[in-house]
Amino acid sequence: MIINFAVVLLFLAACLAPYISPAWFWPISFITLAFPFLLGLLVVFLFGWLFFNYRYALLSLIAILLGWKSIIAFVAFNMPSGNKAATTSTSFTVMSYNVSQFGLYREKDSKYNRQAMFAMIKKQQLDIACFQDFYTSEKKNDFNNREDISREMALPFRYFSSDFNRNGMQHWGSIIYSRFPIIASDKVKMSIGPRSESLIYADIVRDADTVRIVNMHLESYRFNEKDYSAIKKIKNQEDTGLIATKSIVQKMREAYIRRSQQADIVGNFIRQSPYPVIVCGDFNDTPASYTYFTIKGDLQDAFLQKGLGIGRTFTGLAPTLRIDYVFVSADFKVNSFRKINSDLSDHYPVIANLSLIGSGRAEVEVNK
Repeated sequence: MIINFAVVLLFLAACLAPYISPAWFWPISFITLAFPFLLGLLVVFLFGWLFFNYRYALLSLIAILLGWKSIIAFVAFNMPSGNKAATTSTSFTVMSYNVSQFGLYREKDSKYNRQAMFAMIKKQQLDIACFQDFYTSEKKNDFNNREDISREMALPFRYFSSDFNRNGMQHWGSIIYSRFPIIASDKVKMSIGPRSESLIYADIVRDADTVRIVNMHLESYRFNEKDYSAIKKIKNQEDTGLIATKSIVQKMREAYIRRSQQADIVGNFIRQSPYPVIVCGDFNDTPASYTYFTIKGDLQDAFLQKGLGIGRTFTGLAPTLRIDYVFVSADFKVNSFRKINSDLSDHYPVIANLSLIGSGRAEVEVNK
């Protein structure tokens, strides 16, 4: 009973995280990483007590009911939609994908990894693609992904943030590709500093409708190979890892605080949109977090609408990390949602098929 009570307290603390900014109280963010495990333990206690003393089961049941809003943000209860409805004449398909610089630093020769990613992306027949951690170059014998993707994927319109560049020739950032004309685009810095990235947006016109596409890559933990090695040792209980743990916790603390500040900026920007919005991005945070709830607001999470289960999108660290999202405003119907279990990046691409409800309202501003 004592253990059950301790699990309940931790679970309810995790359920409070969406309402408490890490900039004010950062330790609560660490508990959100354990949210699915705490939920699993509560379920075990709930059914376990039913066999021994059903009155004690009420403790876990009440905790689950109190935390229901966080639970339904974490777990989707739909039948798999696959690619159904993706071929209707009025719908369009959107992908969000952290491409991890196309394997630039992952392999000695990233050419084959890049070609495989291109082939996989092209196969999806996308109308809009939002990529994070994008790399492109104008150097001789390097690769110009901006033009390559536009040409190979038949996505002629694009907007690229170019948040970092080296000698004006090599560029890193986020990018939006569109099959439909872009009539306006810009970027908004989400934080200050030499390594800060931007929120980018593009207003596209499809038939008689204008839609705003928002894409972003929020602050990561910036773990290096040494950190990942230390995490592995700690998980395997090879050593206490006290020094390594201190460094890892410090990086996570800084990331939680910066992401909460970025989430406030992103959330305010989305609410001011004059058009229906589609929000894509690598948030580097789970659905139990302040970041997730602040950005989502009243938007629909495409995974929760048509997905199933926990929906892991990050291949490393833990099997419960859904950190890549597609959100849409109430103006859209989510026809289907799926992810592709590809190991070409450390993130899985997520794809939503959407229809705009009541199309034909928005003004066409192609003269811009």
